[in-house]
Amino acid sequence: MVATTPLVRPQQRRVTTAPNPRLRVVGADDTISSIGRIGSLIGAIAFVGLLGIAALHAVLVQTQAEIDAQRSENAVLQEQVDQSVVTLAWIDSPEGLETWARDHGLVVAEETRPLAPVNEGALPAPASANPFGPTSGAVG
Repeated sequence: MVATTPLVRPQQRRVTTAPNPRLRVVGADDTISSIGRIGSLIGAIAFVGLLGIAALHAVLVQTQAEIDAQRSENAVLQEQVDQSVVTLAWIDSPEGLETWARDHGLVVAEETRPLAPVNEGALPAPASANPFGPTSGAVG
């Protein structure tokens, strides 16, 4: 075996300068904690903002879906109204009225007599002066 002597490390030289009052040594913890707080605050604000935008978007999409459903329901109801108007117009026409009457069991009379105007003086005189009042039997 060979005997060895331990190594002696040379001492490091320190350069000393005059202290500058504007400069100071900043520890790693101070810089990281202040940057971490600011970064966390910015991240939290961005997260809340984006969450708010996503919620607003969801509300807008839901509202638009409800509006679209209401519009389609209104279109269906408008079609029904238009069809009812057409049906009512046809029923009010002479052909429609005749068809409706036949469908409900009404028939044309076999013998029809048109009413003719009555000549003046052909009818007897009314029983009272006021034909719509109580009947007294006396002409007044």
